[in-house]
Amino acid sequence: MSKALVYKVSEVAEIINKPSATVRNEIRKGKIKAVKSGTEYLIEKLEVDRYLGIETNDGSLKKDLEIAELKGRIRSLETQINAFKQVASSLNHIIEM
Repeated sequence: MSKALVYKVSEVAEIINKPSATVRNEIRKGKIKAVKSGTEYLIEKLEVDRYLGIETNDGSLKKDLEIAELKGRIRSLETQINAFKQVASSLNHIIEM
């Protein structure tokens, strides 16, 4: 297994909205590829995506990361804008006095 993001059975069950027993059965049937580590199965994110029929490649993963980064920047800028609005409002109140 590569250094990709991996999930435990319980996490995959939550992602696909099915019981953990169903995920283990799908692994046993060979429908989901997993690696056993001790008593736990580990499933790569790419395998979960394949099982769900979601096409993933390096390009789409890179885009997803860029989108997440941009969303974080937007939240940060919104917070700064709100802070500036509060300062401007406070200054307006002081000026009106």
